[in-house]
Amino acid sequence: MKNRVLGMLLALIFVSPLQVKALHIYQDPIPVGDYVADLDNMLDKAVARNHWFFERQGDKRFARLDYKGYKINVALLETPEGIAVSLIDANRDGCGKSQCEVDMNRVTGWLVKLRRTIAYDLTLAVRDDALRRTLD
Repeated sequence: MKNRVLGMLLALIFVSPLQVKALHIYQDPIPVGDYVADLDNMLDKAVARNHWFFERQGDKRFARLDYKGYKINVALLETPEGIAVSLIDANRDGCGKSQCEVDMNRVTGWLVKLRRTIAYDLTLAVRDDALRRTLD
């Protein structure tokens, strides 16, 4: 028993300096590949399906949700791995003092749904590309 406790303490001492960056379930990048000719158009259609608004400012892409008293702003980051959803902020407007807390479970659910919708539209683009190649 003492050896186990000692082993665990030593493991914590040597492992604790390591920083692990964990992704939220909605932050996993969606691989885009070369299936989409107009990425902004696809993102605009995908996010509009669930009450989100797509906006492009320079080389940055954003999606905003104003729904059920929540205002959520996310960045749609284009990385080498694909498109990633990154939460900028989430807050509630026009609420009383007792109801102003942001329910992060609800926000995470909306962000997961946003990611899922983008992935679905990308899947349709991949399918269409595969059908086009088989017909040629």
